[in-house]
Amino acid sequence: MFNSMRARLTIMFVILTLTPLVIVSVLIAREGRSNLQQQSIDLQEQVVQQTSISLESFFAERENELSVLINVYGLTSLDPQVQRDALLTLLTKQPAYYELTLVNSNGQEAIRLTRGSVVTTNDLRSRKGEPSFQSAIETASINYSPVYFNEDARDRLITISIPIEDLFTGEISHVLIAEVRFQNVEESLLRKLDLTEGEDVYIVDNMGVVIAHRNPNLVLKQTIFRLPKSQGRYTGLTGGDVLMAMDTVQLENLKLTVVAEKTFATATSLASDLTQLATIVTLVSLAISGLVVIFVVSRSVKPITKISRVAQAIQAGDLSARADEQGSREMSTLGRTFNGMTAQLQQTLLGLQDNVRKLEEANEQREKLIKDLQAAKRLAEENSRLKSEFLSTMSHELRTPMNAIEGFTGIMLKHMAGVEYNEKAERYLKKVQSNSQRLLHLINDFLDLSRIESGRLELANLPVSPVEMVKRWEYELGVLAEGKDITFKVSVAPNLPETIYGDEEALTKIARNLLSNAFKFTSEGQVTLNVECHDHQMSIQVADTGIGIPPHAREYIFDEFRQVDQTSRRKYGGTGLGLAIVQKITRAMGGTVNLESELGKGSTFTVAIPIQTEQAQA
Repeated sequence: MFNSMRARLTIMFVILTLTPLVIVSVLIAREGRSNLQQQSIDLQEQVVQQTSISLESFFAERENELSVLINVYGLTSLDPQVQRDALLTLLTKQPAYYELTLVNSNGQEAIRLTRGSVVTTNDLRSRKGEPSFQSAIETASINYSPVYFNEDARDRLITISIPIEDLFTGEISHVLIAEVRFQNVEESLLRKLDLTEGEDVYIVDNMGVVIAHRNPNLVLKQTIFRLPKSQGRYTGLTGGDVLMAMDTVQLENLKLTVVAEKTFATATSLASDLTQLATIVTLVSLAISGLVVIFVVSRSVKPITKISRVAQAIQAGDLSARADEQGSREMSTLGRTFNGMTAQLQQTLLGLQDNVRKLEEANEQREKLIKDLQAAKRLAEENSRLKSEFLSTMSHELRTPMNAIEGFTGIMLKHMAGVEYNEKAERYLKKVQSNSQRLLHLINDFLDLSRIESGRLELANLPVSPVEMVKRWEYELGVLAEGKDITFKVSVAPNLPETIYGDEEALTKIARNLLSNAFKFTSEGQVTLNVECHDHQMSIQVADTGIGIPPHAREYIFDEFRQVDQTSRRKYGGTGLGLAIVQKITRAMGGTVNLESELGKGSTFTVAIPIQTEQAQA
């Protein structure tokens, strides 16, 4: 549906018509919401400031009442009975007080009057250790305590401590302590506020504890509310989305915060109505503009639809179809141009048919060439297989007599045949033994290589002791250092497992080829064998101080029958199969070979092979 020109033009015109209206509606709704939000915050600020003023006035009145009693009536200079009567009168007339206590400078209560109970002389106690008394003595100023819940009064109280100076000495002679009912603050301030739906006002102390609220359960549960740093839109006390305003009231040493909230939905309800109205207007405008656009587009697209039908007929193979060249100037020009293109298309198709025939002939030749190449590939693969089988067979056939030659030569050199030889004959026998061993080693290399290439390399999964295996390497291959000015060092990491599962013969071939090359290409210095274990891998590292490997040779050093150069082959011997076998066996075991070398300073080969400490399932 939306692929037709009619639909696209309709949608485009509707969008062009509707977009400005939507933008204006969104801007109006957003601006209205922002203004309503700010107005709501301003109203909450007024409520907060009004409550803060009332709260300050409440405590200012209490301070004024107590100060009048102290300074005007001279409370401490009166007779004890008159003092009691004066305090009792204040306690009786002002319901905000729960308890009034006159304490001397030593912290001993002189008079204590409590609402609802009688205090005798025996009930008087020392307040020397109470914070309210100590703060008044130390600061010589009015002191407020945090709001707390008194079990006896079953009410929330706040303590006001006022120090009384001696008129003659200027020292603190008494402290008047008043316990004020904070619930009276809630009843006289918060419950008298004319709040609308969604509004709330409460008081929080400097520890974040709600100490006054129209809902007493929130106060009795000692609800803690972390106030934000500034006013605005936040999550409110009960978890709702609110607009919040705050004001701080400083009562001497005590700081209280008055908080006013209004739910965001209530504050922006008018903006929501405005948004709904804008949505309705937008939908009506969309319907009207859609009808107008559909009518206009239909008249404009009709000639193009006719040309489209002619194009479909031509696509179906009817090249004789022609477009109408009548109508407006633009449409007649389009019809003539379309008909001209159709005529050219007929000529082009004739040429294409000839080209297709030529391409088909070329494709037949290409398929024939591909078949010839596939046959040649199969022949090459068969030749490679026959070569590997031939090498394997020849290696087996040659190894048997070479083993016999090497064995009998060893028997003769040990004089086990009962025949004595002169020095010259013994020297010849040693050469025969040396060359037979060299030839046998070469045959074994060919046999290993052919086995790997033919895919017949089978790796054992048997228990192996790494430490014992390395000791055998040290014993068997250490003789290669004899007769040379070479030090052979072997180190085994202590974290090697006692037993691993794998192919000891394959690991030995890797170590033998690496150490043989190291001893072969090192005339002095040292050859080092390090065996370590890390990250579930066994690392076999062979380092020497030999001739090293030039950078250009590292690209082919692991190729078969390749050495650094022909000079080294003539000087050091070998077939160039050792490193190739090392790399192929290592890859078959899932490991990697790394080379680091510097020309004239030596080479380091590191083989990393995954190890397993439990026998794998077949």
